[in-house]
Amino acid sequence: MNRFFIFWFLLSLFLSCAKPKADNACDLEDSIFLPNLFYRLISKDKSNQCGYNLALKLPACELSYEETHLAENWPQVKAEMESQFALGSEGSEFLSQYRPETILTIIGSYDTTAFQGALNAPNGEIYFLPYDSTMFLSINPSAKTYANAGASAGGVAFIGGSLGPAGKIYLSPHQSGDFLTIDTTNANYQKILTTQSMGSAAYNGAIYAPNGKIYFVPSSQTIIRYYDTIKETIGTVATPTSGGFSTGVFTPDGKIYFIPFTTNTMYILDTKDDSVTTHPYVFAGTNRYIAGILTPNGRIYMIPFENLPVIYLELATQNIFTVGNIPSAGSAMFNGAVLAPNGKIYPVPYGYGNFISIDTKDNSIATLFATPSGTTDYRGGALSADGDIYLAPHGANRLDLIKTNSKGKFCDSLRLSPYWNKL
Repeated sequence: MNRFFIFWFLLSLFLSCAKPKADNACDLEDSIFLPNLFYRLISKDKSNQCGYNLALKLPACELSYEETHLAENWPQVKAEMESQFALGSEGSEFLSQYRPETILTIIGSYDTTAFQGALNAPNGEIYFLPYDSTMFLSINPSAKTYANAGASAGGVAFIGGSLGPAGKIYLSPHQSGDFLTIDTTNANYQKILTTQSMGSAAYNGAIYAPNGKIYFVPSSQTIIRYYDTIKETIGTVATPTSGGFSTGVFTPDGKIYFIPFTTNTMYILDTKDDSVTTHPYVFAGTNRYIAGILTPNGRIYMIPFENLPVIYLELATQNIFTVGNIPSAGSAMFNGAVLAPNGKIYPVPYGYGNFISIDTKDNSIATLFATPSGTTDYRGGALSADGDIYLAPHGANRLDLIKTNSKGKFCDSLRLSPYWNKL
């Protein structure tokens, strides 16, 4: 008897969850209105019903990192970041050497330009991406330990990359023709997706877009290539660019802004249809901007490589404004930048002799402290859960972090977000 009742209970539940055949789904008195509403809720149908959006707006920290860069989730991401910014700092920043070993001892070679770029992974590790190093290096920020994360070709085979879906890192081919991925959820398993003939210095960095594509930032190449993680194919965007970009910045409206380095033009890719446009602003100088950072107030801050001012693009108006000049500016100053939970941007010193910060609240630029060696120190960095910035050693022969002393913290969803977890 009990089995009979259980059978009919499950059958009735199944029928109640079946997609209703709506005659007039917007009539409140129609018998199908409530079943239709119930079905759409349990099936997570996010489209509108009769003008009402049924999607639940989860807080930013309850989203997966793969959901944070969806346009509909930007309000929660923006609100969470601004709430952390508002907490400010609880003391002055300082540099800390968190391991006694030298880089040359760790990687077991005499290459003095080891890494360029650092990425957070879902396993809690920070990955330093090789420049000349023949080893990928992972850092455990909690234990302050390091590990060999796999072999690399060295010889600047790659410059930068991006965390894509399901914990995989996609490397950007520079001197190599290989499109390589590292699965951080599967013992750092490496896989060459494809190999293409592209010439030297092909790409710098990558961006993971909501359409499932990893877009590679053109350096010597003029074509924007992408890897479609859904179809598992390599493709190209039809409209060429000038090339000559240092990195890209993804924005909430689905566009990638390519930051001008050797070119004087900013190109903009709309990932919704892969159309390409240009910004009318003509960028001055040579070897112009080396990093771009999206901030929740709707700006892209650009960090200079040579003696140029810090500037930002206001996304709402598309106007470009000057923030200010770098104190005692010179050449080959920075390589990369990291946004911290105190609302400050920390450019990563390359040839510049000091660490500085840019406060996005009032655009003030502050000199913090000197670099340990003063030349070709670091290229890129990644933010840990406690607000420290782990610097990717390039010429520096040591492992260092910036203690930002931020009162707030970015949850994993934000630290791993495609908006910021890339080079």
